[in-house]
Amino acid sequence: MTWIDLGSPVPRACVVPYELVRWPTGEIKRLPIGPTPQNHSYEQVLGSRQTQRDFRELGDEQLGELLWQACRSRESWPSPYGFDLEHRATPSAGAIHPIHMVLHLPGDRRWWLYQPQGHYLVEICGAAQLLEGLQLHSAELLEGSQAVHILFVAEPGKTLAKYQDGCSLIWRDAGALLAIIALTAHAHGLNFCPLGITGEPWASKLADQGKLIGVGLGLLGAPA
Repeated sequence: MTWIDLGSPVPRACVVPYELVRWPTGEIKRLPIGPTPQNHSYEQVLGSRQTQRDFRELGDEQLGELLWQACRSRESWPSPYGFDLEHRATPSAGAIHPIHMVLHLPGDRRWWLYQPQGHYLVEICGAAQLLEGLQLHSAELLEGSQAVHILFVAEPGKTLAKYQDGCSLIWRDAGALLAIIALTAHAHGLNFCPLGITGEPWASKLADQGKLIGVGLGLLGAPA
């Protein structure tokens, strides 16, 4: 067995301020605010959730409701690290939330960054070319032309501003976010399938400062 030791995270003795990545952004796409009430208990969702691999195209309302419930920022407050800390549905080490969600919508060449603070999508300029190889690779694993592709992109410098040996925390944050999305999708009657790939080597090219890394990819859609 090969095991990579990522170390045991501990808070740093001194604050190390971090400068957030600068995304090359364009058009803004507003999302509907939800959620629509669901008729499933938490126990029913846990007991019946399973991965689905067939997809139909989602409407903006369905996508907006899922992101509103699972991913939006509910509260934020200043920190000494160079960025705000946040309360979201997903647990995150130090309330830092270093995982970005980059979405590709069916019928649209562009990729969009989800902004949890304002609950909207913003176009990432040039991402279509940078992530073309990722789309081809994803299609080899699972055909999902009607699905929303969700690329999970970590900004490690946020977590590492507070924690020494904090890389394992970033992977745990990514897993927690994926799980919350999977459960929320099922509660909303949607299909979600996480793929095993990380999104590399394409995801890290989204910013020219070398501050991003791909940590996962999932497909989301309405039941086929």
